[in-house]
Amino acid sequence: MRVLIIGSGGREHALGWKIAQSPLLAKLFFAPGNPGTEELGTNITLAGQDEILAFAQKETIDLVVVGPEQPLVDGLADRLNAADVPCFGPCAGAARLEGSKAFSKEIMDKTGIPTAAYASFTDYEAACSFARGHEHPLVVKADGLAAGKGVTICFSQKETEQALDEAMRQNRFGEAGRTVVIEEFLQGVEASVHFITDGEQHFPLISAKDHKAISDGDVGPNTGGMGTYAPNPLLSKELLDAVETKVCEPILRYLAQHGTPFRGVLFAGLMLTESGPKVLEFNVRFGDPETQVVVPMMDFDLLPVLHGAATGNLPSGPFPNKEGSAVCIILAAEGYPGSARKGDRITGIRAMPNSQVFHAGIRRDGEDLVTNGGRVLGVTAWAEDLRTARHNAYTLTNGIQFQGKQNRTDIGANHE
Repeated sequence: MRVLIIGSGGREHALGWKIAQSPLLAKLFFAPGNPGTEELGTNITLAGQDEILAFAQKETIDLVVVGPEQPLVDGLADRLNAADVPCFGPCAGAARLEGSKAFSKEIMDKTGIPTAAYASFTDYEAACSFARGHEHPLVVKADGLAAGKGVTICFSQKETEQALDEAMRQNRFGEAGRTVVIEEFLQGVEASVHFITDGEQHFPLISAKDHKAISDGDVGPNTGGMGTYAPNPLLSKELLDAVETKVCEPILRYLAQHGTPFRGVLFAGLMLTESGPKVLEFNVRFGDPETQVVVPMMDFDLLPVLHGAATGNLPSGPFPNKEGSAVCIILAAEGYPGSARKGDRITGIRAMPNSQVFHAGIRRDGEDLVTNGGRVLGVTAWAEDLRTARHNAYTLTNGIQFQGKQNRTDIGANHE
């Protein structure tokens, strides 16, 4: 098969790394890719949907795998499928699950999917008035896509009004913040589950645990993710079965019934509460950095699975995982999650058995690799147990240097 992967981050590097291992692969392209992906295939620059479609047709691409959410929300899968180019990723109607948090919450209400109580607003004063009538903490979310930075946990009315002001009046998130969702704050442990689906059939991938806060102990502002490990030891088979029947299946049924069947990967971000799993959010693509631990644990060929999902013919399992655990440590640039410093030389990347350094916010400057974004690298290791995987990931992490490097030191520490 000839495959085109859309995106430039650690998620796309990880997906390409796994797909490149398939005996079915004939040619692999990345648009635009990064220095890590150029070791696996060919990096190309494609500006917009017209160029992507033209390239896919010219190169007789058998499968397009869309990494980030924005192209899916913008309808890339619709364009490709209409031209008979199989696309792993949902149509725009289904991608609204991630493109609009208000839409997502409405569907959860209609289908009885457990989630936090909420209200959505387009008026700042009305939102402030609602918050005054509820106990804190509250969670303020920009309705649209905000690169993982549109969620604020507010512990007082003052903090809530500040978050609402930034989103609705200061336009911190642009159009994404014109509508906001205010939710109750859920207590528990976060978990991440991916379901690969062809619109009807589906199966779960190994669970994962993400760490959103910038600093150790879950302190500081939320980020797109500072590290992950898999599997999540708190997500038992019984809980996973419950998520499948109470979360995944109702969503898939609803979308199919409304003419927008979901083909791709449905990613449920969960809070494991005392009353059971509740949905924090839906994503319509592989998580980043969850992919960097989920993919190395796969003990099956991913390429025919992705192609089957894209074409409505998901292969039957089993889809086994390796024994043990995987850990990914994110190395972030100085200033992240705010304005990230760029252009710093990176040294110390090296190979170890059962490990992989996935490139993200990084570019080449002559012979050097330099920082080029907020989350720079994802350092992943896998082993027979979490303690060993964690030790190896941090051994690699500690050897990598660049000015202002940030990384958490407690990824997976609570469950060694």
